[in-house]
Amino acid sequence: MQDANQSSPETTEPERPSQPDFDLDLASVISGIIWVILGALLIYFFHDQSVTEIFSAGQEIWLQLLWGISFGCLFGLAGYAMFKNPKLRSVLDDYFIIRQLKEFDISKSQIIHISLVAGITEEFLFRAAIQPLIGIWLTSLLFIGIHGYIRLKTPIHFFFTLFTFLLSMMLGYLFIYSGIIAAMAAHAVYDMIVLWVVKNDTSPESGATRLFR
Repeated sequence: MQDANQSSPETTEPERPSQPDFDLDLASVISGIIWVILGALLIYFFHDQSVTEIFSAGQEIWLQLLWGISFGCLFGLAGYAMFKNPKLRSVLDDYFIIRQLKEFDISKSQIIHISLVAGITEEFLFRAAIQPLIGIWLTSLLFIGIHGYIRLKTPIHFFFTLFTFLLSMMLGYLFIYSGIIAAMAAHAVYDMIVLWVVKNDTSPESGATRLFR
């Protein structure tokens, strides 16, 4: 007979995977500051226009925001459809930035913060500073190359590379025909949508429960 004073076996909950000891918000801000400094130096030494003139060029701000948000939503929804495609999902872990983001349980506020920082600072560097110097095609290749999206080993990898290249081209044309604010808005909106999709992706096929922020 079991001793009445003997405690019943305790049930232990499975341990949740610990998040990396890494401040994602701080890293986002630091990288953003670096992009802005690099962009400002390029503009100062190699451009005829000043930073103020670049921001004041183009359409009215409300029109730039309208175009930027519209194209950001368009490409964001296309990204949503792609991330839900089983064939594409099977290769997502081949991309370093996606593997890294899978390790973080990203909050909604982080999604907004990181998307805004990336949209503003990366477009300032690539579109406002670099694109006028080397052109839209090379800038787009540089952009997706730095993000690690150039992979051509299978048709699926090629398709994803082509999609990100077209996304970067769209940002470049928004800068040319509308203004830098339009490119920044489109980039930020796209990131928000895609990060939200990956964060809420619970499919075992991708090997993640809460992926993007």
